[in-house]
Amino acid sequence: MNNLFKNAFAKVLFVLLTLGASAASADSFDCDENHCNLFAHGTYPNLVVGEVAAVASDKEAIKVFRWAKSHGYWPTLPDDESAFVKLVQVMSIAVPNDGETTELTLLMSREEFETSEIYPGDFARYTSHLFDEPMSATFKSKTARLYWDLFGCIAVLCRADDKDCPNRYAPGVYRVKDGIGLDPETGKPLTPVRKVDPETYFPL
Repeated sequence: MNNLFKNAFAKVLFVLLTLGASAASADSFDCDENHCNLFAHGTYPNLVVGEVAAVASDKEAIKVFRWAKSHGYWPTLPDDESAFVKLVQVMSIAVPNDGETTELTLLMSREEFETSEIYPGDFARYTSHLFDEPMSATFKSKTARLYWDLFGCIAVLCRADDKDCPNRYAPGVYRVKDGIGLDPETGKPLTPVRKVDPETYFPL
């Protein structure tokens, strides 16, 4: 009897944990309540330093794409979700926000993602493309260039198993030109002022 009870309890616990994990994953690309966590109608312009919260599946990417296009986001992109999934990787990066956490949905090249091996739990930075950044041959066609102009670059600063590495950085959202800290949701400068070096991402 005890063994039967233990087995039943273990099954219930497994289901609860699975449901919890699914809910946590869904929150990263919540289009019903939080506009898919998109904070710009076009290219996201700010520097982001934080933990990778989620890597979107193709299904999640299509959901974000459909919502964005139907709400006036990414107006320059064709209405072609298969091309979007082929060329773009949707990611979520979490940053601190007044004692809580805000996730930002950000975009990078699918090609770059597949060679970079970025995983949830890694500590990363996002920037929009710099004018002198070399463009992959994949994006030199007129249509593909539209995607390049929209997404940015996400690079790993620390792997998830390196617990000390993130302590060197100051997670958050910052203005690219001078490293001034911004509210993740409004984009307005924080008070009191926070600042990082926009090249090293170290706090000043």
